[in-house]
Amino acid sequence: MKKRWFICLIIGIIMITGGCLGYLQFGRDMDVYGSHAMTADNYHEERLTVVVNKLYVADQKACAEEIVKRCRENSFKSVRFSYDQSIPNALYVTVYASKRQAERGKQMFSFSYLPQDSEGTYNIIDDSEEFILEREE
Repeated sequence: MKKRWFICLIIGIIMITGGCLGYLQFGRDMDVYGSHAMTADNYHEERLTVVVNKLYVADQKACAEEIVKRCRENSFKSVRFSYDQSIPNALYVTVYASKRQAERGKQMFSFSYLPQDSEGTYNIIDDSEEFILEREE
C-alpha cells in the first residue's frame, strides 16, 4: 500500500513539474516591455525591448523574424504603433526571456532590422525585401 502511494506521489510530482515547465515554455506569449521612437525629418527609428516569456529560445533567428513580423503587422498585445504618422526606417530590438530578466538587464540576444541601402528611405512595412535582419553580439 505504501509503495503504491509513493509511486502515485512521484507520478503526480512529475506531472505537475512537467505542466509547469510546459506552461513556462509554451503557455505565454511574447510582448513588448518597452519602446522608444526617434524621428527626424523623414527618418523614424524604433527601439524595442521584447520579453519572449520563454525559458529558452532554440532558434534566435526565427524568434527575431517573428518579432519583426509582429512589428510589421502591429500585432503585439500591449503596444500599438502609430504607423499613420510614420513607419520605422530602422528597428533595433533587445530580447529578454522574462520581465524579471529585463529588469535585471540580462538579455538573451539583440538584433537590428535595417535597410541594405542606407541611401534610400525604405520602411519596414512597404519595403521589407530591402531590409536585412542582423543578430548583434
